[in-house]
Amino acid sequence: MEAPITASANGPVIAAPSFGRLTRDAAVLRDAVGSGLGERFFLAVGRAIAGLPPSTWLLVDVLILSLGVYTAFLTVEPAAPPDTPHVAVWQAAAVFAFAAIVASLVFGLYERDTIMSRSRILTRMLLSTTTTAVVAYAIIYVVMYATVSRRVSAIALSVFMVSGTGIRFGAWWAAHKINRGLLVIGSRALFDSFNQAQKDGFLHEYRLTGYASADRDAPTADDPCFLGTITDQIPHLGRHRITDIVVGATAAGEPRAMDWIVPCLQAGCRVTNEAIFYEKATGQILVDEITSDWFLFADLKVHCDEHATLKRVIDLFIAGIGLCVSAPLWPFIALGVKLCDGGPVFYSQDRVGQNGVLFKLYKFRTMRTDAENGKSVWSSPNDTRVTRVGRWLRRTRLDELPQLYNVLAGQMSIVGPRPERPDIVRELCEKLPYYAERHLVKPGITGWAQISFRYGSSIEDAKRKLQFDLYYLKHMSFELDTMILFRTAGTFLRGAC
Repeated sequence: MEAPITASANGPVIAAPSFGRLTRDAAVLRDAVGSGLGERFFLAVGRAIAGLPPSTWLLVDVLILSLGVYTAFLTVEPAAPPDTPHVAVWQAAAVFAFAAIVASLVFGLYERDTIMSRSRILTRMLLSTTTTAVVAYAIIYVVMYATVSRRVSAIALSVFMVSGTGIRFGAWWAAHKINRGLLVIGSRALFDSFNQAQKDGFLHEYRLTGYASADRDAPTADDPCFLGTITDQIPHLGRHRITDIVVGATAAGEPRAMDWIVPCLQAGCRVTNEAIFYEKATGQILVDEITSDWFLFADLKVHCDEHATLKRVIDLFIAGIGLCVSAPLWPFIALGVKLCDGGPVFYSQDRVGQNGVLFKLYKFRTMRTDAENGKSVWSSPNDTRVTRVGRWLRRTRLDELPQLYNVLAGQMSIVGPRPERPDIVRELCEKLPYYAERHLVKPGITGWAQISFRYGSSIEDAKRKLQFDLYYLKHMSFELDTMILFRTAGTFLRGAC
């Protein structure tokens, strides 16, 4: 029965549908979705593990290492004399835990995609454990002028490696038991965007079942992914094992949307707005689904004086340290570039900066001198214009070192959207909505899009990177910048290996 419409002083108001009908629909859906105690158990466990924040895994690692250190001290040195040069048990636990946190952040052990791959778990655990040993020994011997038993270190790190890997393998197994059914309420284009995100490595735990329409009078589409209207699908959601429903902006604006939203919620389904779901699941903003209102509700902090001041201080500190530390490498890099083809060592190019202001960006040259001949050309991962030395510089990101000067000059930041060339920016602004808005902040040497997406070589790639840039605009903070820097360091170290 249709929900009745009543009159009010402000115009027509749609009354709530009858509670009895909502209860009946919810009961049908609950019986269908809730079939199989074992399936529900693994679903609950898998959802909990997949949704664990990095801080939880960090705490688990600290507890494992602390337990390993205390066990080692009890086993190896139960009666150490008071004047022993060895560090105390609490000092050793603190140092090893700190070293493990730094190493794990650098090598991406706390990234969500780590849990979804056994090879990533094993590789990153090995790298993190090895680096933990090196950093911990450096702190204890060089900074604290103390010693620690090799047997204590071996036991503690073995406990960390075995227990940490075992727990993560268990998490991998539980996460792959999720198989959460995802139903999209909206257009085929919206469904395709989720499908593309899954192909790009996101939404691992979801199984896209199809899309439905919120319009009762929607025509039947000759499309195997189209499941009909959502009102017709409510009793049959269990057959598709639907646990999550994503509602598009147009469907959410339907006047009778609550007629089908409430039964799904009462049955235990998660019903989410498409923008919120996509943002949380992929770290991107769906540029095709947002409007100008998004910039009002996103509460952007691009002109927050406190944040800008802190970011500038950090930029100056990191750029200064980076130039000092990397200075011994510059002559060798310059020599390699020069010997490769005899061309100039450095390369400068006009780029679009904050608020559309042009500036000169500097890099070590990685392409042939005749790579563009005055015309901007998209680069690709296996670009034939890249020299042998240039390919290695790009893989290790060492070609970006001269941009530290741009940071000191205030034209760039360490973290931010990558700056593009003016002619490419003009083209992208014409074809991609809200592309110009990424220039609200200073461009960066590294950024959320750079660590989350591959090299851009097309307009479609630029669109995907824009979605990451908009996410950064909304969530930019000291915490996010720190995470980006750690992951960039991991990319540098893995590329150099």
